[in-house]
Amino acid sequence: MKIAIFGGSFNPPCNHHLEILTRLIHRFDKIIIFPCGQRQDKPSANVVSEENREAMAQIAFAGIPKVQLDCFDLENKVYTPTYYLQQRYERLFPNAQIWHIVGGDIIVGGKNNRSEIHRVWHRGYEIWQNLNFTVIVRPDYDVEPEDLPPHSELIEIKYIHGSGTMVRALIANGESVDELVPLNVIKHIKEHRLYLER
Repeated sequence: MKIAIFGGSFNPPCNHHLEILTRLIHRFDKIIIFPCGQRQDKPSANVVSEENREAMAQIAFAGIPKVQLDCFDLENKVYTPTYYLQQRYERLFPNAQIWHIVGGDIIVGGKNNRSEIHRVWHRGYEIWQNLNFTVIVRPDYDVEPEDLPPHSELIEIKYIHGSGTMVRALIANGESVDELVPLNVIKHIKEHRLYLER
């Protein structure tokens, strides 16, 4: 079995996350969405409550074939680094091949051991060398082959637009995000008055 771990803040879940999922479904037997807990190094993950982030993830991802939502961090109010996520899923799926989904920006500088994974992630050099990474490449963003981790594959998505940062800024400015966020997630955001302050 080939399993993808798609971690992130999903704050909020956006259409580009769903677009990535449509590509992963064809490559993996199971995709596990793992919203991260609050992080000191990523303040944007902390701007709404864990309960609201879990609710939005349930709204956006529930019922999609091959997709499983794991809200361990949100339910326990902890943050699990990728090193320990690997151990968690190795225990849960001992015979599976585990792959971690990352953006192309995360691996820039990899050839010089200067990627974000090397510099910021817990035991970054070790996981760079040993884990499997599926690297998502956005339009107009070149990934140098020399920067790729030793065990990696690329997925190029030509038509992908948006980011959580962009969506939160638009909402704070009172602008529409109808083209960027699933409508049922927008409904939750409006009902709970999320992201109104920058």
